[in-house]
Parts: sequence; C-alpha cells; structure tokens
Amino acid sequence: MTHRDDERLKERFQGLRAETRGSGAVPDFGALMSEARREAGERPEFEVVEGGAPSGRRSLRHRRALRAGAWASAAIAAAVTGLILVDRGPSGDEDFEQLVAAYTSQTGSSGWNSPTSGLLEVPGIDLMRSVPSIGEPLRGLDPSASRAPQPPSEENNG
Repeated sequence: MTHRDDERLKERFQGLRAETRGSGAVPDFGALMSEARREAGERPEFEVVEGGAPSGRRSLRHRRALRAGAWASAAIAAAVTGLILVDRGPSGDEDFEQLVAAYTSQTGSSGWNSPTSGLLEVPGIDLMRSVPSIGEPLRGLDPSASRAPQPPSEENNG
C-alpha cells in the first residue's frame, strides 16, 4: 500500500467513527463506569457463614448418613479391588507359551523342515543318496548279504 492509500483508509475510518457517535449507538465511557459502580454497590457481598444444624436430631441423622456412605464407599472399593486381583485364568502370554510348547513337542522329534524343502526334491534324487553298485556282488564278499540265522547252541542257553 502506498502512503496515499493509507491516508484514504484513515479518512474512511474517521468518517465511520463520526457517524457512529452521531447516531447515539456508542455510549459515553464515564456513564458506563458510573452505572457499573452503582450496580456493584447494590449487590450483597459474599461471605462464609458458619453453619450448624438447629437441632441435635438433624445433626445425628446427618452423621449417620455420612457414616453409612463411608461404609458403602469402602465396600465398593474392596469389591473393585477384589475383582482386579482375582486370577481369571491364564493370560494371553501363558496361552501362547502353552501353544508353543505343544507345537514343539509334536514337531520336535521329526525335526524342522523349511517351507521350501520340497523344492529340493527333484527327479532322480534317490540316486544321489545311494551308493552305486556295478553288477551283482559275489556271494562271500558282500557284507550286506544276510546269512541264514543259526539256531542257538545249547552252550549259550544254559
């Protein structure tokens, strides 16, 4: 904005202010303050007043009600505490530990197999896991050939 724009804006605001004062919509500040002081003087001041029951019966009833309320509050607090402290069974962590223990006992004897171990099973893998042989073994030289079981002798039995 230029200096000329500032001056024009200032003149407009002064014109609006003069119109508002001339219309009587803006009250005098001194008149407002004197009215506020007068209203404040008419209101009573607040103070603390010591209270007491006019009769002993009312006071006794009041004390009994307070005592009953105190006992009821204590009973409710004890019940809530009891509900919080009562064991409601295994927690989520304990359930998880039991699940893991059951799983490991079932799969522990067979060993772990990776999800991709089936990809290693290719045609002809049984040839890779066996010892190759050439021809038929000779009768007496093959240690894997089973010999006919011999009946136990009487010397070993007795």
